[in-house]
Amino acid sequence: MIAEQLISEQYHVLRITDSVEGSIDYMCSLGVSELPILEKKQVYNYARLAQLHAVEDKSQSLNSVVAMNPHAPVAFANQHLYEIVPVLAANELGVLAVVNSEGQFMGLIDQKRINRNITESMTYRGIGAVIVLNVDDRDFSPAIICRWVEENGAKVLGMMVSQSEFGKLKLNLKLNTTIVKGIISTFRRQGFEVENVYLAEDHSDDGFREF
Repeated sequence: MIAEQLISEQYHVLRITDSVEGSIDYMCSLGVSELPILEKKQVYNYARLAQLHAVEDKSQSLNSVVAMNPHAPVAFANQHLYEIVPVLAANELGVLAVVNSEGQFMGLIDQKRINRNITESMTYRGIGAVIVLNVDDRDFSPAIICRWVEENGAKVLGMMVSQSEFGKLKLNLKLNTTIVKGIISTFRRQGFEVENVYLAEDHSDDGFREF
């Protein structure tokens, strides 16, 4: 699933001319802690509720209290779900703006919908091991991780990503196999930390089982 397929109709964005007071009221009514601000169909920055609450004169417009960010986090329309999750985590966002190839705003995706899609993709009732990895965010590449798993004769059925600490990501991989010895060895050779393994036939709490 790609970003443009995840766009939610539930949210509307803010404009640079919106007042701080009005923006706070709208964000509170939606139950969100941040929303993107637009200027001429471009993402100007994100308004964060905590920042707006700290403004004394709440009659001011958003562009008076929020600086423009030319590198505001966004998802491109054709980016895969698993590429979007690290962007949300790294920037501590609950919603993310989706833009086209020209950088023009298309819509919003929210963390709740992403979580729902990831949960469904994890296929918890299916037979297969779950591997939990700790990786540096600069080393995170869904395509490469899936390739390493496939080189060991298996497939990744689902991937859930969260930020464990600054610069570090925690990956939960749901596989279509319960034989993981070769897969784990591959991850360790690549410098990935294997934190936990669940539902595997050839792995126990003390390490690999001998058959």
